[in-house]
Amino acid sequence: MRAPLQARTRVPFVLLCMAVLGAALLTALLLNTTMAGGAYAKYELSSTLGQLEQDRKDLQAELDERSAPGSLARAATALGMVPADGTGWIRLSDGTVQGRPGAAG
Repeated sequence: MRAPLQARTRVPFVLLCMAVLGAALLTALLLNTTMAGGAYAKYELSSTLGQLEQDRKDLQAELDERSAPGSLARAATALGMVPADGTGWIRLSDGTVQGRPGAAG
């Protein structure tokens, strides 16, 4: 009878499998953590964007209110301005007054 060949040890194979499994789990954990951080940042930016959009709408409504003809007339009266009776303009080429300007007030 022959002597049995040296039995191959399976320890390196088992250690390699455990290392591959550990690396895969660590990679999955890091990827999941990174994605969760990205989702949190996206939520924060989306919330900020919503607030800025609401602020823009509020400012646009205020601008529309202040630029309405009645509001402009009240503001002008509060500043002491009076409506003009007529309109006129000056022709720059010869310095003549055109139109029908009238005295204010």
